[in-house]
Amino acid sequence: MSLSLRKMVVGLFVPVMVAMASVANAAAPTISSSSASSTSLTINGTNLSGGTATVLLGSLPALAVSSQTAAKLVANLPAGIASGDYTLVVQIGSKTNSTSSIVTIGAVGPAGPAGPQGLPGATGATGATGATGATGATGATGPQGSQGPAGPIGPTGAQGAKGDTGAQGASGAAGPQGPAGPQGPMGPPGGPSPTLVDAFGTVVGPVYAAGTSSGSGSVLVRVNGERIIVPFGANLDQNGRAGPELNLGTIGMLAFVANNCSGQGYIVSGWGQVPGASKPAVIYQTGTQVSIYLPSSNATQSVSWHSVLYPGPPNGSFSAPPTCYLSDGNGDVQPASAPVVLPLSYPFSVQ
Repeated sequence: MSLSLRKMVVGLFVPVMVAMASVANAAAPTISSSSASSTSLTINGTNLSGGTATVLLGSLPALAVSSQTAAKLVANLPAGIASGDYTLVVQIGSKTNSTSSIVTIGAVGPAGPAGPQGLPGATGATGATGATGATGATGATGPQGSQGPAGPIGPTGAQGAKGDTGAQGASGAAGPQGPAGPQGPMGPPGGPSPTLVDAFGTVVGPVYAAGTSSGSGSVLVRVNGERIIVPFGANLDQNGRAGPELNLGTIGMLAFVANNCSGQGYIVSGWGQVPGASKPAVIYQTGTQVSIYLPSSNATQSVSWHSVLYPGPPNGSFSAPPTCYLSDGNGDVQPASAPVVLPLSYPFSVQ
């Protein structure tokens, strides 16, 4: 750098320092209000001139100032500025000569809290008392009338004669007949009753109903405290021919929701509900073993079943082991209990 240029720089330095000193001693700016449009921000206050104005809004770069007076600054807002509350800083000259405020851009924020109540004003002077008006004259009180004496209570009258008894009303219509009571238990058979006995003379029960001359009929059997009616008749061989001996018969079928006769078995409503029986029953026979299924619950429910277990072939032509068949149906049923095996031995006879 040449000497002449150095002198020029030194010569310019002193006025700049004087200018900065004068700005530093300027009165501090204040902000009394601010408002924003879509493109500009207007700031009202005092001491807003006397140096270069720098306007800062939040974390945005310094705004360009388009107008500056001692009482008002106008700065340009950047396009697309987001709505919200921003910290506003106004600096006149140096950074130490600044003030700050909060300005709302876009939507107006919620109202601030109410300021404290001002002190009550001084009590005004009491006005002069007005003159009292004249009291009007009181009217004369009229005389009060005298109360007359109470009259005496009259004597009680004599009781009247008792009236005649009214005629008897007509009889009401007869009420409807009440419902019939439950059927009583089956009474004992009159006179000596024939009984069915097994091969060892064990009594099965009294013959409930005699059938044909071959000896077929029904016998009353006690099972788990219930009365069950079990059919009996001539035993059939594999060719369907009746033999001379008697054997216990079968009744009904068990229905199953599964298609393979597995799971809970159900007694279809109506099977084995013979008059005189206390419960319905399904009776199976495998060889000479007789098993009886009773309802495990008196509650009736409706199910759809897909298989049934018959005590023998569907045509019932002769006794055979129980067989499962596919069969779809639905209706009222009762869940069956575990089977009860009758400890009796074939052949049977009526005695």
